[in-house]
Amino acid sequence: MEKRITDIVEKIVAEKGVDSNMVIPILQSIQNVFNYLPEEALKHICEITDISLSQIYGVSSFYTQFRHDPVGKHIIKVCVGTACHVKGAERVYDAFKRELGIHKNKDTDSERKFTVEKVLCIGCCTLAPVIQIDEITYGYVTTEKIKEIIDDFLVEKDKPGGEKIKTLAENKKIQGEIRIGLGSCCVASGSAGVKEELENTLSNSNINVNVKQVGCVGVCNQVPLMEIHKPGSDPSLYVKIAPEDVKRVVHKHFKSDNFKGRIKSNFYNLFENIAFDSIPKTLKRYSPDKRDTPVGEFLDGQVNIATEYRGVIKPADLEEYKKLGGFNALRKCIIEYSPEKIISIIKDSGLRGRGGAGFLTGIKWELVKNEKSNKKYVICNGDEGDPGAFMDRMLLESYPFRIIEGILIAAYTSGAGEGLFYIRAEYPLAVRRIKEALQLCKDDGLLGKNIMNTTFSFDLEVFE
Repeated sequence: MEKRITDIVEKIVAEKGVDSNMVIPILQSIQNVFNYLPEEALKHICEITDISLSQIYGVSSFYTQFRHDPVGKHIIKVCVGTACHVKGAERVYDAFKRELGIHKNKDTDSERKFTVEKVLCIGCCTLAPVIQIDEITYGYVTTEKIKEIIDDFLVEKDKPGGEKIKTLAENKKIQGEIRIGLGSCCVASGSAGVKEELENTLSNSNINVNVKQVGCVGVCNQVPLMEIHKPGSDPSLYVKIAPEDVKRVVHKHFKSDNFKGRIKSNFYNLFENIAFDSIPKTLKRYSPDKRDTPVGEFLDGQVNIATEYRGVIKPADLEEYKKLGGFNALRKCIIEYSPEKIISIIKDSGLRGRGGAGFLTGIKWELVKNEKSNKKYVICNGDEGDPGAFMDRMLLESYPFRIIEGILIAAYTSGAGEGLFYIRAEYPLAVRRIKEALQLCKDDGLLGKNIMNTTFSFDLEVFE
């Protein structure tokens, strides 16, 4: 076992490097393999790198993501932030330990299948209490649902990942578009099950529609949400939709392209009317344009700036972002404007930081620009813990290209050559979306050397 540990450590160090500033990436890679930090591994790091044992323990004891004891195969994170705490998160935490038979002073079950731990914020405050098992998030958790959640996770964890929703042949006539929100709050409320049922319904019914996965829809207390757009008809918005509602909604708005499919669809509709006519329907349908609805009342009067094209744009679609004006601001800045001109514009706008102090952005950029240094960085801080403050997570998940474009403009203006995304571990969807967006930008020449055929170069990475 010790030989295997040293071999793995040496392989990781060969990839990451021996410098002391690589301590966190090395520790992360080791924990990804063993699910904790074996003592043998930490000692061997000191033997083959410039990293000291005191540095290792200082870092690994400071960041709660690192563990020094063996843990279960799956990690259950129970959010105990303010919103979840007042909704009974401590009782949920205790209920998980009881269900898994974990001793009061322990955090892992006897079979090392699950480890239960508390975290400060998962970023889905509207769905409190919230828990996360590996990368699957569950909202509105109660003590009565614990067994159901564990059973559901054991089924869902083995399903293939990805967010793609299947559609039919592209050369067929598209009957319309179905938009489904897949932000963290949506997924925690059950949109993944809605997505799966939508895939099955479209495939089995031979209905050809464009299915568009969007990010945050702006009304987290009404998700899962599905929006229907059909030529010649007013858009329809279905809130709090459940998987069992999907087939009925799809067949209500769309018909199969072939005769056999239409017969099947008509038979289904007839059977549904007979079998389910007396059952109360909890599904609610609204027009997105109507103001006198829970959705309309909340969104009416809002001016979307950072969240422009909310519920419309697909998060990781670079071409769509460009068609909607994406990266035009960056092009104008690096081709037409000097850094001094940009700073003047930002100052005149009155734009301020959102960290609490409200520091003027133009002054901040000017101070960094005027500082003499061989290396300058732009850091996007995606960490947050204030109750209800999950705007960082939402923006990173839903508008990754917009965030990247903003960072590039800040880098050009201040003279920075490198940048980092710092994203908390409880935001796996944000990490995945940003990484995907970064790769697309690199492939398109929007990151790296000579961006947009100019002398401006900038590298941007993710630090979890």
